[in-house]
Amino acid sequence: MTVKLSILAAALFALVASLPVFALPEKKITLYGKIDEFSYLCSSAGVRLSGGGKLPAYVDKISLGSAASYSGLRQGDKVLQAQVDDHGIILSIDRKGKTYQARIATDVKGLKAQFESRKIAFSFGDSPFDKDLKLLNKCDLVLLLDRSQSMSDTHAGCPGDLSKWVWTKQQIDNFFLAVDRTMEKGFNLVLFNDSYQERKDVTLWDLRQVFDTVKPAGTRKNISLPLESVLKDYFYKRKRTSEHKPCLLVVLTDGVENVGQPLQEVLIEASKKLEHQDEVTVVFMQVGDSIFAEELFDDLDQNLVAKGARYHMVDYQPFSELRNRGLLFEILKVVKKVVTDGSSAQSK
Repeated sequence: MTVKLSILAAALFALVASLPVFALPEKKITLYGKIDEFSYLCSSAGVRLSGGGKLPAYVDKISLGSAASYSGLRQGDKVLQAQVDDHGIILSIDRKGKTYQARIATDVKGLKAQFESRKIAFSFGDSPFDKDLKLLNKCDLVLLLDRSQSMSDTHAGCPGDLSKWVWTKQQIDNFFLAVDRTMEKGFNLVLFNDSYQERKDVTLWDLRQVFDTVKPAGTRKNISLPLESVLKDYFYKRKRTSEHKPCLLVVLTDGVENVGQPLQEVLIEASKKLEHQDEVTVVFMQVGDSIFAEELFDDLDQNLVAKGARYHMVDYQPFSELRNRGLLFEILKVVKKVVTDGSSAQSK
């Protein structure tokens, strides 16, 4: 019975995807609410639009299995106008010269209430933070998130005695809510314990799926394995294009029970491939109180060049700073340094 239902669901999905969305008469649809709220709602429904939150815009990405994927939208559709009510988003789109309407069913009212409860005032509308937030588009951001069993520990110094995993999850969620409107392509998320999985250009919907399905597991963690993979991918892409952005790798981990190749070996080897300082920056952001993690990451920050690295490419943010100022502030601080110093180095 389960197999038959799965086959039926797949067939229905294929049918919906193959059908054009409903044709519209030539009339304008009024956009209700702020355009930045609209971008956030689209992202939560599994669709990302190009253009930085301005219409018209193109459908840049649709997450598989999301509400947007069942609406009939296709990547490349041009969104002309939009209307939002409490139960969904209605898009007027142009596809090969014809105008259609697509409705994405989502809990708009609930999503707005959820955002307001987080009290991130500068996430919607123009603000003094917008200039800094837009700097994120000038670098390739990758978040490497520790999902080993030790991240489920409480009594580790997290506010409210939350587990390290729950606290980090909240920080990433808040970071995404703040920057999703201004980031053009999103960021890559790598989850690791003794193995790793990478998700590219995550939307808010993707992020929710990750945290709904992934929990801390595994008694060991290998930070070097995903770090080396991301670095190799960056250097491979650099060979294929003359223009490339500086790469910022943010590693969120408690640093406990790390196994695998020594981190300093991976980083020293990568440093020898850099064309200039600040081309690649690896930031270890410690989650939870741990003397071992402090010693490990501080040594990488302070002594890597003395041990053979070509450039200083590691920054370390202890948990006391991350806890007090938050993930968004710490990432923006590093981004401003990377973009400013990197531009200066390339111009020489």
